[in-house]
Formats: sequence, C-alpha cells, structure tokens
Amino acid sequence: MSEPDHAPDATPPEPKHLDRALVGGLAWTVGAKWISQIISWPSVLITARLLSPADYGLVEMAGFYFVVTNVMAEFGIGMAVLQMRELDRRVTAQLNTISALSGAFFFLASVAAAPLIARFFRAAALHDLVIVASVSFILTSLEAIPLGLLQRDMDYRRLSLAESVLALVTAVVMVGCAYAGMGYWSLPVGQLTGRAANIALAIWWRPVGYAWPRKKDVWVPLRFGMEIAAQRVTGSINGLSDTMVIGRTMGQNPLGAYRLASNLASTPAEKVGTMIMRVTGPLFSRVQHDKELMLRYFLIFSETLAMSLFPLLFGLAVVAPEAVELLLGPKWAAAAGPLSWLAVFMCVRSMAYLISQVLTTLRLTRFTMWMSILNFVLMPFAFYFASPRGVAVVAATWLMMSPITVLPLAVRLFRELRCGVWKYAAAILPAMVGSAGMVASIYGFRRMQMPHGWPGLGEEVALGGLVYAAVLWGLFRQRVMRFYRFFAGLRAGKSEVAVAE
Repeated sequence: MSEPDHAPDATPPEPKHLDRALVGGLAWTVGAKWISQIISWPSVLITARLLSPADYGLVEMAGFYFVVTNVMAEFGIGMAVLQMRELDRRVTAQLNTISALSGAFFFLASVAAAPLIARFFRAAALHDLVIVASVSFILTSLEAIPLGLLQRDMDYRRLSLAESVLALVTAVVMVGCAYAGMGYWSLPVGQLTGRAANIALAIWWRPVGYAWPRKKDVWVPLRFGMEIAAQRVTGSINGLSDTMVIGRTMGQNPLGAYRLASNLASTPAEKVGTMIMRVTGPLFSRVQHDKELMLRYFLIFSETLAMSLFPLLFGLAVVAPEAVELLLGPKWAAAAGPLSWLAVFMCVRSMAYLISQVLTTLRLTRFTMWMSILNFVLMPFAFYFASPRGVAVVAATWLMMSPITVLPLAVRLFRELRCGVWKYAAAILPAMVGSAGMVASIYGFRRMQMPHGWPGLGEEVALGGLVYAAVLWGLFRQRVMRFYRFFAGLRAGKSEVAVAE
C-alpha cells in the first residue's frame, strides 16, 4: 500500500478503539511468541548440548563488537520513523538511503577491523568469524525503515508472522549446522539466515524507495535518531561490559557459562516483555500528545508486565541449580549462580525498558542518552571490582547498581506524567506479593521431610505456579476480575481501566 506524500500526525482514536487495537495486537504477538518459544527453547538446548562452553564464549567475543556497532549502523532511524509520525514518504526515502549507506560503511569498516578484534581477545578464530558476521550490518540497514513503518502502522499481524519465520529459520539452520559438526559457526550462520528471511518479508510488505538526502528534510529525524543511537550504543556496551570483563579476566569457559546464564535469564523477559512492548511502542506513539492516555496505558502495561514476568523470573531464580543440572548437564553447573541473580535483575530491567520507551515517546531522548552515558562510565568499573569474587558476584552487581541505573528514569517519568509513586506501586503490588508467596512456598517445601529425590524441579514449578495463582485470586481477586472485564468488555464496545484507582 502506497503512502501519501504528506502524512501529518493524526488525532489519536478514542480509547475504546485503541483498546481493541491493543488486544488484537497482543493476540497476534502472543501467537508469534508462543510459536517462537516452542521453536527456540528446544533448539537452544539441543545446540548447547552439541556445542561446548568455549564455542559459546568465542561467538560471544564477536558479539561484543556487533551488538554495539549494529546500533550505529542505522543511527536510530527506525525509531525516528516510528515516533515521528509527521514524516512523509519523501523523507522516509531519503532516510532509507542514509541507512543503506551507513550499513555499507560499517560492513567495510568491520572487515578491516577483524584482525584487531581477534588480537584484542587473543583468539585467531575470531578473524573469519567477524568477517562473516559483518553481513549483519547490511541486514540492519535494510531493515530499519520498513520495520519502523510496519510498527507505525500497528501492523501486528505481519510483524508477528515475520518473527515466527525468524525463529523457525534460525532454529532449523542452527541445529542443522550443529549436527553437521560446524561447531561455533552454527550460531552466526543460523542467526544471519533467520534475520535475512525476516527482513525479506518486511521489505516485501513495506517497500521503501531511495532518494538523495536533503539536509533540511532529514536533519531533525537524524538528530532524534542519533540521540537514540547514542543511548543504544552506550547501553549496549554497558549491557556487555560484564561479559567483556569476564572474558578478559577469567577466560572462555567462565564467559561461556555466564553468557548462557544471561541468555536463559533474559529469555522470559525477551519473549514476554518484547511481546508486550512490541504493542506499546506503536500505541504510545499514537497517543503521544495526550499525557492522560499515556499514563493510563503506562499503568496498564506496568501491571500486565509485572504479572506476566515476575513469577517466571523469580521462579527461575529459585530453581536455577536444579534447572541447569537437569536441562543442560553437569558441565554447565557454573551457570547456576549467575542465573539466579540475573533472573531477579531482569524484573527490574524489564520495567526500566517500559519506562525508557515512554520517555522516548515523550521525546526526552537527550535525558535518556545522558543517563545511558553515566551508566556506561560507572558499570565497567563495578564489574571489574566484582570479578575477583566470581561470575555470580558480577551478576549480582547489576542488581546492586540499579538505584543508579534505573531509579532516575522512573523519577523523571513519574514527574512528566504526574504519576504518584504509590499509584505505580499499586500497579505492581499483586505481582510482588504473589511472587513473594511463591518463593516462600518453594523454600518451605524444600525444608519439609520428603522421600529421596523430592521435591524435584517439576514439583517445585507446579507448587510455585499454584501458590502464585492462589495469592492473586485470594488477595487481589478484584484486580484479576478487572483485567478480565477489561478484555472481555472490548467485544461489547466497552473498556475499563485495568489498574488500581
């Protein structure tokens, strides 16, 4: 479908229409996430059994570089297209040209930098690995504008289908390569192939032309995008600084164990959190000029995110040793300690992502950029001082530093939306109380006199889930029913605020 030459920012629809779009988007996204989860988890576990911690460690060394530079390759242009709804087809074509040129530049620069990266990590095999993985720069640059437009259109159906294709292709290629004995090459080949299939669909559904950039047309969105890119680059380095410190001070095996723990801890947050936040980004963009509506949806999504994620992550933290031994085997035992700490921190990080998303929609990108730079300066030192005490202490550092890394973002957002602290606390209270009851029940179950082998992982998971549901139904039944009425009422053309008064 063609886009008009001029696309002014439209007045947002009524809340009941947005609510219906929200539920429709969640339905498509939930379906895609379930499919991705069903495909991804077995493939990750199978690949982990076929490969060694050293294989994962080597790929993660290359990943340090690509996570950071892939953000720079498109200058935050995709986010600018999503949030700046006033951009028309003529400007998006110019931005598409800039994105493609920057992707080509970073591809060539990465090929030239491959020997230096291999020398820095003292791993000769990184040279060829970096060159092959540099294709991701081209893919990132081609994806930015079509994906931003699909999100701006709130086209959740196509976004979800593309994600399912990404998961399927990545899993099939990665496991196939691992069985074929390709070792660490299985990981980048699978990821690149999956991304290529995903991006091909996005371009096919939302084709964008190319036009020579004109400064007066592209300067404002580029500045917005560069502030986001600076935030993402420093945030990416900050997010990888723990593994960089471990890689330099401890070697490949501890690094591989830590990164697998990080991947396992982040999987629920990425699957469930991304599912919700894929819907929130376009939705906040639609209501960015109405702070009352933004506050309404922020509290709804905060409560939804907490209720969905907290039991998964707190439960994972409690059963980490048993889960690692059963699912991955004794060789990955070192991953249990960091997995527990990282799972708890992912609760904080997931809520921080939602807060940062709303701040971006409010175009407070300069504030979030400087906060990210501050964290970028502080966190590597914190990890370095923690590293002599082991990988579990490095993981715990994330949680100990969260008053510096997360709290200022929340304070600024509460001030902008005039959201009281107690109103926000009330939104996440059911998830906190339910998770506390779940954790206490599991620890109490372990202290009881049981037959040998009890309680096992399955019994602990079942008990935790039952206790969490019982706490919500017993103490917060009205809140649970409010959610039910909110979603059920949409079919009758009604909507109800799903947060505490």
